[in-house]
Amino acid sequence: MKLKELKNRLNEKEKGCDFSLHRVSRFIQPSILLFLSKGPSYGYELIEKLKDLGFHEESIDIGAVYRTLRKLEKEGFVKSLWKTSGARRKRVYQITPHGKTLLRAWVKRIKERKLALESFIDFYQGGKL
Repeated sequence: MKLKELKNRLNEKEKGCDFSLHRVSRFIQPSILLFLSKGPSYGYELIEKLKDLGFHEESIDIGAVYRTLRKLEKEGFVKSLWKTSGARRKRVYQITPHGKTLLRAWVKRIKERKLALESFIDFYQGGKL
């Protein structure tokens, strides 16, 4: 079996795993907050950054990204304004101080999950809990 074919088969199997890279929906909110903490951005650019973060393109629900942005704005974690460039208009988002607080909470939770996953792997490899 060729390497490319094997990789494709593994990717297909991974789609069914709840913890695979194909399950980007659980990381949309913290990822958006992370990107916006580095500077203002707009929807399409945020979607491209999700791809750059390592998520599979086909797993990114574009509608979920925009719904998350609207929800974050409604809850005061981001704010937006319309910018016009030629004939095009785009909504540009930026993180608020409350959004930075939420991002810190996400980072803390992700670190906790990372430790739990590392314990799982250590135990799998013959270690002790």
